[in-house]
Amino acid sequence: MTLRKILVPLTGGTRDQTALAAALAVAKRHNSYVEGLFIRPDPSEALPFMGEGVSGAVIQDIIAASKDAANQAGERAKASLIEAAAAANVEVVSKPCPPGAPCARLLEATGPFDEVVSYRSRLSDLVVFLAGKEEGAAGVSEALQACLMDAGRPILLAPETAPKTVGTNVVIGWDGSVEAAHAITAARPFLTQAEKVEILNVEKGDLDPAVADMLSDYLELHGIESSEHLIDAGSRPVGEVMLEQASNAGCDLLVMGGYGHSRIRELLLGGVTRFIISHATVPVLLAH
Repeated sequence: MTLRKILVPLTGGTRDQTALAAALAVAKRHNSYVEGLFIRPDPSEALPFMGEGVSGAVIQDIIAASKDAANQAGERAKASLIEAAAAANVEVVSKPCPPGAPCARLLEATGPFDEVVSYRSRLSDLVVFLAGKEEGAAGVSEALQACLMDAGRPILLAPETAPKTVGTNVVIGWDGSVEAAHAITAARPFLTQAEKVEILNVEKGDLDPAVADMLSDYLELHGIESSEHLIDAGSRPVGEVMLEQASNAGCDLLVMGGYGHSRIRELLLGGVTRFIISHATVPVLLAH
């Protein structure tokens, strides 16, 4: 299992470079190809919502303004990729590079942001998004959920401060769920190269040591040594406790399952996944 292709959706905003820096940090460690994907909106999709009373001249002005804004955003996305690649000493290429060295390329597409990202992610080994509130193109949060839930791709959430390394000190948020198990198998390229792996079981109420033992046995079969920590979150949010423990451990990757409950339930009541997406201070690998 390798990380050959890493997809980074780009908006042309100021946050692109941080997401690219995280992706390139992973690429250098795993000799991956990083694809920066900039998506131009299709102005014609908005025409049915303008009503019949809008003149042809106004429509043309709107389309021209939309194209101009997209051109400017595209140039910013390109500049961000070139700058981030130069800082990481990674070559920018015109087509995917063969295995053996990291490289990066800018690709452009047109259409709804979330739909295009979800489609392009299907044949990606990892998709990188930035944690916190996304500014810029509409549909970024929807794209993250679509990649995770519909395309079934593992997501790397990059914190707002670009990490220097990703995956040398790994903390696994483990609760025995299917989602957490999927995250662990997706994270195996990181786990096999990690210098330190800790299993973190954060629960409310009774803790079952056997849950952690099952994972440590699995990791040992893959030649991965780990330590176990069982923590009762008490009245505190589980996501808050997980991030605190990961930070205290000095980890540069937290691995966990995403959306163990339905998205509707998390939207209405809150949940671990939504908290982590909004507040991640360390790189987080999510899988559903």
